[in-house]
Formats: sequence, structure tokens, C-alpha cells
Amino acid sequence: MKRKFVFRLSQAFLLGTTTIVVVLVIWHLVTTAGLVRPIFLPTPSSTASALWELLVSGRFARALFISFARIASATFLAVIFGSIIGVLMGISKRIEYLLNPLTQPLRYLPITALIPLLILWFGIGETMKIIFLFVGVAFYIIPVVRNAIRHTPQEYIDVARSFGASWATIARRVYWPHALPQMLDGIIVMNGIGWTYVILAEIINAKNGLGYLINIAGRLQRSHEVFAGLILIAAVALLSDYLLRRVREKYFFW
Repeated sequence: MKRKFVFRLSQAFLLGTTTIVVVLVIWHLVTTAGLVRPIFLPTPSSTASALWELLVSGRFARALFISFARIASATFLAVIFGSIIGVLMGISKRIEYLLNPLTQPLRYLPITALIPLLILWFGIGETMKIIFLFVGVAFYIIPVVRNAIRHTPQEYIDVARSFGASWATIARRVYWPHALPQMLDGIIVMNGIGWTYVILAEIINAKNGLGYLINIAGRLQRSHEVFAGLILIAAVALLSDYLLRRVREKYFFW
């Protein structure tokens, strides 16, 4: 079993590396042959140089810290809000019927359509960016928590009641632990969405952050810096996704 797992892991690594190498070779050939102007598609070498400069200068680290703080703040608020609403909807059908007309449409509403309204309500400062990210991710975790609560085995609830547990105790000791693994699955999805939306949020009157970094490079027509920034953002997003999945597998495996 272990040898088969190692073989699959090495095979996945080999195939994934092959894909990256092929893309890099095609990219190099296209740019060195002059088929595309450097302003539209920089060479891999110039992109690598810009990537290295972003790392050693500390510009990327500073921007990453700010963007991560915005994502973490919005995700924290979204988890609290989504967990409370999800638990209530999972326990009571009446509450679900009452809140569905609000929560369901917001899941499918393009978050970018709310930007003018959010600017009108909250201005163009930090508050608007956090609320923009919050609205973008909060309504994804509500159905996850609701479904987890609803699929809690009835025998767990009956045993808790037989010991005289109150509704609050059942919610805290039965519903909540049962929903945690599914909640973390929802947070993993929210993490990916957050890294997507934070770039958009930071293009709007931002003075720092990863979106600001890319936006300034684009305005100055430094496409090699844009590509370098995108590569680093993708790497950070993938790393955070991997770490969250490891936490899920190790600590929330039930």
C-alpha cells in the first residue's frame, strides 16, 4: 500500500513537472522568436528577474502581509457570521425558509456588481475592502454548515438528550463538533475565493497590497513585473490551500 502511494505521488510530481517544463519551453520559444511583443508577453528570463527583485527587495513580503491581513479579517468575520446563520438554518426549517430568500441570491450575485454600492456606503478606504471580501466569501459557508448540521446522526442527539443536555449544550457538544470538518472544507473554498477577490479589492484606491503592486506595474507597462506578481500570488494561494488541507486531514479527519 505504501509503495503504491509513493508511486502515485512520484507519478503526479513527474507529470506535473512535465507540464510546467513544456509551458516554459513554449513560452521561451514564442517570446525569443518575436511572435509576441514583450509588452504583452515578457520573456521567462525577464519575468524571473522581476520575481527575484520582488522577493529580495521585500516589496512582495510587505504587500503579502497586508493582503493576507485583509483576507484573514474578512474570513474570520465570515466564518462567525456563516456559522451562526448556518447552525440556525440547519436546526430549524422555519429559519431556513425565512432566511433563504436573502442568503441564496447573494451566493450567485456577482460580487463585482456590488462595488459601486459599497463605495457609496463605505467610501474607498479599508472598511470597504474588508466588507467587499466578507460579502464575497460569507455566503459560501452558510450552506456547508447548514448541511453538516442537518446530517448530524439522530442517535448522537438522542443520547445527549437522554443525559439531560439542554439545546445549547447539544448545539455546542454535538452539532458544532460534527460540523467542524465540513466547515474547514468551506474555509478552504473561501481561501481560494479570497485570494481572487483581494486583488480586485486592492485595485480600488489602494496604496498597498498585492493588487496594488500588480496594478502599478500594469500602469507602467511592466508586464514582466505583472507576470512575476501573478506567479508569486498563485504560489502563495496554492501553499495556503495545501496547509489548510493538511490541517483538515490531521486534526479534523472524522
